[in-house]
Amino acid sequence: MYSLLILTCGFLCVTGSPNLRTAILIEKRTEFGQNLFFRGGLDYSRKEGCDSATSLESNPCVIPIQHNISSIDAYKAAKAWSEGDNYLDWSGAEPEQGDWTNIPASGSPAIWTTNDPSKETFNILNTYGDHYWLLDVEMDCGKTLNGFFEVKGFLDGQWENDIKQARKCSGTEAVRRPFESKNHIAKCGAKNVFHFNDGACEISKFD
Repeated sequence: MYSLLILTCGFLCVTGSPNLRTAILIEKRTEFGQNLFFRGGLDYSRKEGCDSATSLESNPCVIPIQHNISSIDAYKAAKAWSEGDNYLDWSGAEPEQGDWTNIPASGSPAIWTTNDPSKETFNILNTYGDHYWLLDVEMDCGKTLNGFFEVKGFLDGQWENDIKQARKCSGTEAVRRPFESKNHIAKCGAKNVFHFNDGACEISKFD
């Protein structure tokens, strides 16, 4: 069991270390053969002991995850890259992370999804359209900052631009932006929808 505590800060904070299903969708139009990766956790300025030289196991700014990826042909590469990817972090491939045809991962692999139920890549979490890249994981919410974390897309060796997220997202779980960041700010245990290089956002409960 874990407890939920309402703080005077005005948003839901999670105590203990519950693993909750968390989804991140970033809309990005891509070409065939491109793969979008997500990097994130907490900015290293938010907690003591966070830096790139600290091991993932000891770094308080990375967040443990477990991937939920279906085993369809379209996701063979993402499935391979998800093996040994145990954290949402700001670096590239983890020491034991899998590769695909000798190509290393560049972060946590996302999968291309559509809202078209006639296509193999249809995903029920995508109610928007084509080109929504999804990271669907079980996340340790106890490693977030009061239930929130940061994430950014990484494509073809390039980061997303700095993000100025909307003061308040749309959606059933939306609250005022909990802190300033140059990254997308997402909520653990919810469905988070963003757009590449854009500050618009939606945070909702799972249906």
